[in-house]
Amino acid sequence: MKKFLLQLLYFLVIPLISIILIMELLIPLVYDKIFSEEYLEKQFKNEISDYDWVKNLNSDTLLLLAGSSSVKYSLSCSILDSLSGDDSKYVNIAHDARDPMATYFILKNLNLKRVTTLYLGLDPWIYAKRYYKYRGNWIYLDFTTKEAIKFTFEHDFNTFFTRFKQLCYYFFNVDAPTCVKNSIVPADFGSKTLDENPLNFEEKPYEMFQIESYGWSKLQFIYLKKIIHLCDKNGIQLSFFIPPKRSDFIRLYKVECSQIHQDYVQNLIKNNINTPIFGKYDQLLHKGDSLNFVDQFHLNERGQKRYSEIFYQLTQSSLPSKQNQYYWFTH
Repeated sequence: MKKFLLQLLYFLVIPLISIILIMELLIPLVYDKIFSEEYLEKQFKNEISDYDWVKNLNSDTLLLLAGSSSVKYSLSCSILDSLSGDDSKYVNIAHDARDPMATYFILKNLNLKRVTTLYLGLDPWIYAKRYYKYRGNWIYLDFTTKEAIKFTFEHDFNTFFTRFKQLCYYFFNVDAPTCVKNSIVPADFGSKTLDENPLNFEEKPYEMFQIESYGWSKLQFIYLKKIIHLCDKNGIQLSFFIPPKRSDFIRLYKVECSQIHQDYVQNLIKNNINTPIFGKYDQLLHKGDSLNFVDQFHLNERGQKRYSEIFYQLTQSSLPSKQNQYYWFTH
């Protein structure tokens, strides 16, 4: 019986290892094609189709809110529309763990003629490779072999199977499923209000990055710059902003992530990303702080209302130029 099991193990493991080795040799050869803008755009068909309703808005002026969950749940388009008191419409295209790459392809496929302004929320952990666990499976091909091995044992046991499947999709020209366009305008124009804790955000600040294991995602900085160029090309005013965080998170972030944050800032500088920015982490510190949050950086209904009012006032003041010291994160 023992001999049979050893033979069975040999029969199963050797071919599996051979497949993985071949796959890992192939990925660098086709990497540039897989991560070309043309191929990537096909991977975002679902996200693009989710915003077909934007064309049905009855307004000559659209102001877009973009980013991840901290933008999706922190700002209410209806409140912002009410505060503006004119015919312009705020539209929220942020989503849970949404990165610059997805944002870029959504913007690229919108009719931008009516869009005058884009407000893009910045959260540094979105730019870490560790955050790939919350994104589409094809992004796993951006891991190096060493990173993929570590990711397998720390986050996703199916990492290599996912890489193999996505590689097969590429070679056999398998398209993403055809999706139905969403033409129904949502109640709050893309904004959502949380009534319970998000399920996928339990980590401490340091654990959200794991830069020493997986590094920064160069792709996200590339596509952040593509967003800037897209706005310039279409005459859209682009402003970055910092969604608020709860005070206990801010304290931990300052202690645990000081060097990580400086690395993040250096990546922005290195990529010549110098778009005007406003806001700071402790935006609600003196307005109830913890009473406004569902968790460390997601607002509840009360917090969303308060921050929408603060955000609107900030947009009406002259936006400060970004400084190299980036004090807005820690002061």
